[in-house]
Amino acid sequence: MATRSLSNPKFNLKLSANVVNTLADGTTVTAPQPYLTYAPALANGIVAGQANRGWQQVEATILSGEQVVIDLFDFQGLDIGAGVGNDALGQAMAIQEIVVIIIINKNEAGEAGLLEVLPATGEGWTPIGTHTVAVGGALGAQGMVMKMQVAEAGFDVVDNSHRITLRASGGDVIYSIYVLGRDDDEESSVSSSSVSSNSSSSSASSTSSSSSSSSSVSTSSISTSSSSVSTSSISTSTSSSSSSSASSSSSSSASSTSSSESSSSPSSTG
Repeated sequence: MATRSLSNPKFNLKLSANVVNTLADGTTVTAPQPYLTYAPALANGIVAGQANRGWQQVEATILSGEQVVIDLFDFQGLDIGAGVGNDALGQAMAIQEIVVIIIINKNEAGEAGLLEVLPATGEGWTPIGTHTVAVGGALGAQGMVMKMQVAEAGFDVVDNSHRITLRASGGDVIYSIYVLGRDDDEESSVSSSSVSSNSSSSSASSTSSSSSSSSSVSTSSISTSSSSVSTSSISTSTSSSSSSSASSSSSSSASSTSSSESSSSPSSTG
């Protein structure tokens, strides 16, 4: 048996700008607003301020008018390089609580293609909220949705609420998704080599996207910036396996879910 954990999980968010008033004589008055530095303490584990699972899918593509469904419990049908439903070390995923989830429209600034993020029609994960064109919340190029809950309950992932839909509107969308979570029921797990076939029997949606995953798995980070110099970053690392086993498993291309939502546990579409 091998123990799975997160080593040195971190979250850092910084937002800064200066409000400037230029007077008639050329002098200026400034105030640093908004100014935010947010870096809550995180550690490995399953209680408040902790997380023990990490997963990401980086720069996958959704064609215009198509959608993918992501099951936040066991990531059925998704292969990020180490087997369907597995993390980057080939270990079967299972998450009961979300600590952090970040979804980004990675299109270049000015590119068409809005990313809609919403609960799936069947077993929809309601904590993500509804971010669609219809309600004015779809993500344009470089747009981001982030939810964070470091409290002990986190955001629950339960039987009737665990799937989200990502949909491209008005153009193709390149997206990335990052997840920190907790698996309360499985503090230890079998080694990577013995779980690689674990989720292959799932009849989850096939993906219309292509994805890539980090070859070292030790760190994942994102950053966004605006004219007001805002930056957010998230990094996690995994200590259960050497970096050599991570690099051997993350070179293959990952696939996302297709335009028709289906999975082996929930059979509804949406």
